[in-house]
Amino acid sequence: MGISTGVGDDGSTELFAGQFVPKDHPRIEFIGVLDELNSFLGDAKTAVLQGQTRAVIETVQKDLFIAPLLLVYPDKEPGSGGGILPQGGGIDPERLASLIRGLEEKHPMKGFIVPGKNTASAKLDIARTVCRRAERHLIALSREETVPPLLRRYMNRLSDLLFMLARAEEDAGEGN
Repeated sequence: MGISTGVGDDGSTELFAGQFVPKDHPRIEFIGVLDELNSFLGDAKTAVLQGQTRAVIETVQKDLFIAPLLLVYPDKEPGSGGGILPQGGGIDPERLASLIRGLEEKHPMKGFIVPGKNTASAKLDIARTVCRRAERHLIALSREETVPPLLRRYMNRLSDLLFMLARAEEDAGEGN
């Protein structure tokens, strides 16, 4: 099957489960912002100074491909059988919280932060703001349909992680 099918010409799009919804449905809005976030993370990845930051971004990018599946199959957790969601799939808010704690120890806050100290941190701060927008769309969606609490926690932790990764990149760039 080709990429251009014409199926969405009527303003609808098909979900993984074969259900059609309008392209401006809150679920599609959230998934669309996740796509934007993934692209901004890809851009940030090209500018980061630390290999560790790059590895975290790559893991998060993989997580963001799993996140929409949690909306299509809200009663299933990653690896819960049936082959629907990847075994050991990302979407682990506690993993993100642990990374945040480690970054906070290495890069303590020194007051108000103005984004843009270097290219890498600026790109990560843009990704953080897109992540917050995705989270707002997710909360709006939760008023209309089931949203797994796991996904809400993950998105909240992710924006905090992106904030701390930006601070780490600022510190890494201080010697340049």
